[in-house]
Amino acid sequence: MKKALSQFCWLISLLFILDACTSMPVKDPGIGSEKAYQNRVDKLGAIPEWSLVGRISVDDGERGGSGTLQWNVMLDSSELDFHGAMGRGAWHLQIDPDGAVLKQANGAEHAAAEVNTLIQNHMGWPIPVDALQWWVRGLAVPGAVEDEKFDSEGLLISLDQLGWSIDFSRYGSTAGVALPMKLSARRDNYRVKLAIKRWQLDIGHAFTR
Repeated sequence: MKKALSQFCWLISLLFILDACTSMPVKDPGIGSEKAYQNRVDKLGAIPEWSLVGRISVDDGERGGSGTLQWNVMLDSSELDFHGAMGRGAWHLQIDPDGAVLKQANGAEHAAAEVNTLIQNHMGWPIPVDALQWWVRGLAVPGAVEDEKFDSEGLLISLDQLGWSIDFSRYGSTAGVALPMKLSARRDNYRVKLAIKRWQLDIGHAFTR
């Protein structure tokens, strides 16, 4: 009798253990990172105005150049000032809903409905300015993404999108918001690299690395 009772108790205990194992939720290791990334998207999306100062370099495997960049983004427009980039001296790029205007140091002025086409036609480099406005903040452009990798805090480590491969090598803290300080974008032989010295969010609080 005692032996039968003992076996019955052992069986009941085993059933409780098995039930606990089967009902225990299994956590997807990627869920936490993706949720943290979405929180970043929401947080940065609520900051419509920002600016940065840094250096930009471009090359196609045979020729290239570098210079300084100041990028100011407002509610409905953005302005980029390049100095010494691509060996073309200073040039100013303005973008708004009506299109883009490129002003060169020699006084020449060019306009187009689409900024990437304007840069390609008059500077000779395929710089994806519209996409960089997202990538430079450590965000994917809304829409299809070929591949993306996050760290445990939801920061993008790498991203494949629109035919470009983007690597984020360093982030800095900007009043509690992590923003890229170094990134590079590559497509075929073309490469664009950014090293950011200073961020400013909401046109009121400047931050330096």
